[in-house]
This record gives sequence, C-alpha cells and structure tokens, in this order.
Amino acid sequence: MKRLSKTQLYRTSEILGNISVAWFSAGAITPLFVTSLTTVDFIVRFGLSLLWFSVFFTLSLKVAKEEK
Repeated sequence: MKRLSKTQLYRTSEILGNISVAWFSAGAITPLFVTSLTTVDFIVRFGLSLLWFSVFFTLSLKVAKEEK
C-alpha cells in the first residue's frame, strides 16, 4: 500500500476532525433544542455522539501525528 504524502495526511486529518465536530454538534448539541426527546433517548443519543466524536477525533490525531 502506498504511503500518503504530507499534504494528503494533513487533509485526511482535517476531514476526520471535521467529521468529529459534526458528530458532536449533531448528537450532543442538537438534542438540547429538541423538546420531544425522552430522557433515555437523550442519554443514548448523547452517548453515541460522544463515542463517535471520540473515535473520529482520535483518528484525526493519529493521522496528524503520522504527518510529522
């Protein structure tokens, strides 16, 4: 498998970071403004969004670390 160039690693890290922010905003912030969620539904959505945020944020950091 071909190694990615420094620019490609930077872009990949940036995209993964943006995906992590999207997961956080969609899952953790948006339910605060929706009134029809039950408490359990809110906790599940919040937990899943934090999980995916953490996954993509960690991947972004690992790719950025490879860049150096």
